[in-house]
Amino acid sequence: MVFGYTNFDPLVVIFGTLLAIWYLNRNAVKLIGFMPTALSLWFFIPWFNTFTLSQALPLVLTARAALKGSIKLPKMARPVLLILAPCVAVSCLIAFSLGAQQARAIIRIIYYLSLFAMFGFSYELGRKPEATKILLKGFVILGIVYSMYGAYQILAYYTELPVRGIVRDTSGGSTIAAMRGLPRVNSLANEPKRLGYVLFLSALACVFLARIQSRKVSQKLYGSATFIVAMSIMTFSSSYFLALACFSVGLLFLKPSKSMLYTVGIAIIAVIIVLLLPNSGILQAIVNSYDQRMSEFDHGIDNTVVYRQEFFAWDYLFKNPWAALFGVGLGQYYSVLNETYGYGAGLGEGGDLLPLNSNFLELVFDFGGIATLTIYSSLVALIIKLQKMKEFFYCYGILFLLCQSFTILTLIFTTLLAGLAVGRISK
Repeated sequence: MVFGYTNFDPLVVIFGTLLAIWYLNRNAVKLIGFMPTALSLWFFIPWFNTFTLSQALPLVLTARAALKGSIKLPKMARPVLLILAPCVAVSCLIAFSLGAQQARAIIRIIYYLSLFAMFGFSYELGRKPEATKILLKGFVILGIVYSMYGAYQILAYYTELPVRGIVRDTSGGSTIAAMRGLPRVNSLANEPKRLGYVLFLSALACVFLARIQSRKVSQKLYGSATFIVAMSIMTFSSSYFLALACFSVGLLFLKPSKSMLYTVGIAIIAVIIVLLLPNSGILQAIVNSYDQRMSEFDHGIDNTVVYRQEFFAWDYLFKNPWAALFGVGLGQYYSVLNETYGYGAGLGEGGDLLPLNSNFLELVFDFGGIATLTIYSSLVALIIKLQKMKEFFYCYGILFLLCQSFTILTLIFTTLLAGLAVGRISK
């Protein structure tokens, strides 16, 4: 029996928010260990469609910054801010003077301000020596819990045990996605594609935490990493697999020896799963997820049912180069795509929002290509610096999130890791 939203959902959000406030008042650095859970756990209060802990926590940090009257920022961020400031100003001007959805502009301003506050908080706490170890432990615990629940979802799929699936509204209904009869685990992150990158970061945390533990503990952590990666494969998410491939290519340029190590390691785990379960259909499911994505690319905006808004977005940007440079105004891409392509693009027939599954495209539409390239260039420069300073967890984590950001929304996790990383190397 698959269930969805329950009255327990709001309690989780409220408890998580209160816990975050308690950490801030007692020992703020401890909040770093809770943040991976808070930013990925999908329970919600039905305000403004869905209000999750991942929205509540950045708002708490924004309130903290407002009460303090300042946000601590590193010197290396100032040139980036000087470039971004006029781009943001132009975007706001377009949204409020020409935009059809000014309320969405206000919501987006609050969203980006909260990310700015979270970056400042992460930078501030990242300067503390214990912050990274606390973060790694938080990711490890999260990865193990999510993977165990994912394994339970597989069991429940075949035995009809009660299990929480993909939740989209307050109706109480839910589903577990499947690929060739195999369940696609989503655990408590709601969607398989979101779970994929969270589990990857958790497996990465296991590996790097193992390096500073005793041999006995290290063996357990390496075993946990294997289990977590195996469960991430069971998401059958083509965007996750694509990000893994891009990550391997990126590592090849950063450190060829590590590229081979991680690529071979993930490949061995995948091969073991297939060999141990030869009749399970896992290999065919992986192939099918790839074929499905390629089919979408072949049809593009001519798909009968297009749920990936990226096709409309890319087509619009190619036809409107000024929009590619300066954006269409904060939060306005929903109405812009809808006006250009009709219902099914940007907005559904009921007026429901159809968001982009790409942080790269969201930033281009909100702020323009100049601002977006500035942000991505800054992250690439940070990755290179982290690699030179041997801060490999942050280096590889941000690299993977950057690869994943073209096919899913990862900005909130990127902000967390980038802030902590800059704080750590600024000591």
